Amino acid sequence: MPIIVVYNPASGDRSAKSTTETTILPLLTSHNLIPDRVAATEHVGHAGTLLISYIEGLSSAARAQGITLVLVSGDGTLHEIVNALYNARAKQQDCPPFPSLRIVLIPSGTANALHATFFPPSSTPDAEPTLLASLLSFLSATPRLVHLTLAHTTISPPSAPEAGGERSPSSSSTTTSESESESVVSVVVTSTALHASILHDSEALRASVPGVERFKLAAAQNETTWYRARVRLLAPVQRYDVASGAFVSAVVARNDKNGTGDDEPLEPLLSGPFVYFLSTVNVDRLEPLLRIAPLQRALPPPHGARTMDVLAVRPLRDPSLGGKSGDGERERFKDRLWGVFGGAYQDGTHIHARYDAQDGNIDSQQPVVEYFRVGGWEWIPEEHDEKAHLLCADGTIFHAPKGGKIRSTVVARTAHDLDIAVYA
Repeated sequence: MPIIVVYNPASGDRSAKSTTETTILPLLTSHNLIPDRVAATEHVGHAGTLLISYIEGLSSAARAQGITLVLVSGDGTLHEIVNALYNARAKQQDCPPFPSLRIVLIPSGTANALHATFFPPSSTPDAEPTLLASLLSFLSATPRLVHLTLAHTTISPPSAPEAGGERSPSSSSTTTSESESESVVSVVVTSTALHASILHDSEALRASVPGVERFKLAAAQNETTWYRARVRLLAPVQRYDVASGAFVSAVVARNDKNGTGDDEPLEPLLSGPFVYFLSTVNVDRLEPLLRIAPLQRALPPPHGARTMDVLAVRPLRDPSLGGKSGDGERERFKDRLWGVFGGAYQDGTHIHARYDAQDGNIDSQQPVVEYFRVGGWEWIPEEHDEKAHLLCADGTIFHAPKGGKIRSTVVARTAHDLDIAVYA
């Protein structure tokens, strides 16, 4: 199988070049594996260009074997590669499919969410370091591969038709034209509200604070912001029930649309404001210790299921606020929010936090974090709320136009015809 090594020298602590030259290449050589090409990325989007150029230069016989990509980078570079392949494939639908892509993931970014999910940190003092875990899986006699699920997100302007189709992503712009939709593919996280604001504001801190600390600083800048929007959850929809510890149906109402007497399920509609709204595919954590969506691993979806996990926090569900949204209520809810989300750093216990019931009945206590497993979602921001129009897709920020909406769904393999898996 052809091998290409790509590293991003600008990612994370900028150690990717050294790691590649002093560790990765010698280890491959010791196993009699000589890469066909070793390349460093030089600008945003370059990783995708490098890989597609490499694929186009392969013979038919080599393409049939598939490709091994040793990727020394963070989640953002993988995001670029997947979008480049998805975009190129959409333009070449009458051409033979791309070869299968098998990725050896060497974590050199800031958060490294995908790698940390496959190789979570251990509390055991003598645990083996995980830096080379994906490479060692590739080199082993019994390698383990995990196929990646892709989430496709479309940003639609006010006049756009229903954004139900799966279009090719755009990697050239982070703003949306008023006349056409824009789309992007994610392999880790898609978010709005607080998480998107944190990623948006943290970019200004990247040079001075290169580590994950910049995310905490950006979070403090947005901790009392509420986001005015409404959300439609797309079928199939399940809700995690804290009391039973299981997913249950989240159909909230039925409606006889045709007057035939046959009731049909309605997709749940969540009214705002929101503090937090985020969906994940493939991962249960956003950083090695930040296990934001623990049920991705603890209660995984069935093999081949086209679902994503969604977490939402709506402050007005807190009975103690009495339906009010003034400065005082926002300050009080900020303290509750950080208290609850501290559990994300304690193996994901935040999803079990509940509001105190006014009647004192423990059975009527509602979860602070609403956790859903869905086929997709629509986010419809209120026009006047500028920050509610932010979208984060694997760390890349987009802006929905006023009057527009955002729709995210899981992409069927038959729609993108890409075979992408990671050694785990």
